[in-house]
Amino acid sequence: MGDSDARNKGRALAMRATKVRVPEQRVCADLGQLMDRCRAGDGRAWEQLIQLYSPVVWTVVRSHGLKQADCEDVYQLTWQRLVEHIHSLKQPGRVAAWLVTVAKREAISRSRQTRRVVSVPDPADFILASDMTAPAPEERAIARADSQRLRAAIRSLPEEHQVLLGLLFAEPPLSYDYIAEASGMARGSIGPTRRRILAKMRCELAGEEIG
Repeated sequence: MGDSDARNKGRALAMRATKVRVPEQRVCADLGQLMDRCRAGDGRAWEQLIQLYSPVVWTVVRSHGLKQADCEDVYQLTWQRLVEHIHSLKQPGRVAAWLVTVAKREAISRSRQTRRVVSVPDPADFILASDMTAPAPEERAIARADSQRLRAAIRSLPEEHQVLLGLLFAEPPLSYDYIAEASGMARGSIGPTRRRILAKMRCELAGEEIG
């Protein structure tokens, strides 16, 4: 498959999956077999793989605070990269971590690009400013700071923890069997790991507030 064909295929698959909801009980019985089918160009296998890891990619991309249109572009580009490089991925169990790494890199790149563009004020900002029921400026600033700190806390997590959070907070909720299969974790360790991750994030955010 040529580079152009791979890019076109990746873009088409990602665009079809952008708004796909992940079925709650749909568990891939053999990730290695699914990856082999993807390498062979099986479109149905690609759809299953994208559905499986879509929550993970979205979690990473959105943690960088990009606009929705940029998030969608980075999301699609991440899957395009997998189409281009899937033949070089020899360990199926590492695909989630690979996606996290690529999504991070592409999101950071897009964030840098958008900083170079002069932004035009959104008309909605003027509407909000004239709306007496809208939050006060200081309230909006606090909410924005909280959101930024939360995204930063997510980005600081190890890749396997970002993968787990992406699956745990997917909509609609996924079963623990599904999450265990997708993350490569033992089912019984998901709950304790989740509690440790969230406790660590709470401590970090509380520490920032104190500091």
